[in-house]
Amino acid sequence: MNKQPVVVIGAGVIGLSVANQLQEDGKYDVTIVAEHVPDSLPAGTRESTGWASPWAGAHWRAWSSNWDHWVQDMELQTYHLMNEIAERTPESGISKAQGLDYFETLPDGERPWYVSKVNDIRELPAGELPPGITYGLEYSTVLINVPQYLTYLKNKFGGLGGTIEQRSLDHIEESLLFGGESSDKTPIVVNCAALGNRVLGGVCDLSMRPVRGQTLVVNAPDAKRTLTRLGSQFGYVIPRGDGTVVLGGTAEAGSWEEEEDRQTTQRILQRTLALEPSLLPPSMLGLSESERVRELQASVIYVGVGFRPMREGGVRLEAQEYVDSVSAKPFTVIHCYGHAGFGYQTSLGYARRVREMIESM
Repeated sequence: MNKQPVVVIGAGVIGLSVANQLQEDGKYDVTIVAEHVPDSLPAGTRESTGWASPWAGAHWRAWSSNWDHWVQDMELQTYHLMNEIAERTPESGISKAQGLDYFETLPDGERPWYVSKVNDIRELPAGELPPGITYGLEYSTVLINVPQYLTYLKNKFGGLGGTIEQRSLDHIEESLLFGGESSDKTPIVVNCAALGNRVLGGVCDLSMRPVRGQTLVVNAPDAKRTLTRLGSQFGYVIPRGDGTVVLGGTAEAGSWEEEEDRQTTQRILQRTLALEPSLLPPSMLGLSESERVRELQASVIYVGVGFRPMREGGVRLEAQEYVDSVSAKPFTVIHCYGHAGFGYQTSLGYARRVREMIESM
C-alpha cells in the first residue's frame, strides 16, 4: 500500500497527539521533525524553556468561555478520550481524580458551561466554600503526569512505526526533506511548532506571544485531588499520581523571563497551602501559617518556568498551500498551533480534527 506521507513539525503534546492519531489510522506514514523530543524526564530535569509541554501541570479543567463553543468541543472530546485512556492504559500517566474549581466571581454571572457535561458533578453549597469564593464545583476529572505521558506518546508512536527526526528547521519547506522517501506522493505537513512559529520561515507568525508560567513541584503524597482557584488569588494544585504535586501558578503575558522569581515562589506556597492543607502531613496542622509554609518549601523538588504558546486571535487551525522553492511543486500545510494554556485538555480533540481535515483532502 502506497501510504500518504505526513510530516508533523513539533513534538509537544499537540504534535505527538496528531502524529499518533494519523499513524494509528494505517493510511499514513508519519514523520515527526522537532528540535525537542520527550524522553524519560526525571523530576528536576531542566528542559528547554522554548518547549512548553514539559512544564505543564497538567489536568483537565475547562478554560473555554461559555460562548466559545469550538474550544468547548475540543475540550469535551479530550475529556472523554482521556477518561478512556485512564481506564485502559494506566501506564500512560493519565489517572482519574476528584477536581475542585473555586470561583471568586462567576464570569458574566453565569454558571460554567461544563456543569452539565462532565461526570459526577456537584455544585458546592455555601457552607463548603472557602473564604473569598462565591461558587464552587466538584467533579470527576483526569490528572496527567506530564513526563510520563509525553514519553508514553513518543513510545506509542514509535511502536506504531512512526519516525522521529530530532532537528530544528529554518523554513517550513525544509520539512519536505523528511517525508515521502518511500512514496511518490508529496508529503502533507502539519505545523505544530507552537512558539517556534514566530521565527519559522514561511510562517513567521508574530501574533504568537509567550505567557510565562512559574510552578513548583513538591513531594506531597497525601494530596490526591486537583484544585483550582479562579480570580485575583489564582492558584492550582495538581497531583501527578506518583507522590509529586505541581503547584501554580502565574500567567504573565509577554514575559520571556526564564529565571525563578522568589517572591512568586513564596506566593504560590502560601496560596496553594491555603487551597489544599493536605500538601503537608496531618501532624503539621497545628503549626503556624509561616511554619507550614516553611515546611512546604522544604518539600520543593524544583521550580519550573515555561512559556505557554498563546496566539492573538486564538488557535490557528487551517490549511495553507505552499510551493517548494526547490522543486516548484505545491504542498499543503495544516497549521495547528497557538493553544496557550489549554494544550493538554484539548489535544486529542484537535488531533481528531486534523485527521478529519487530511482525510477530506
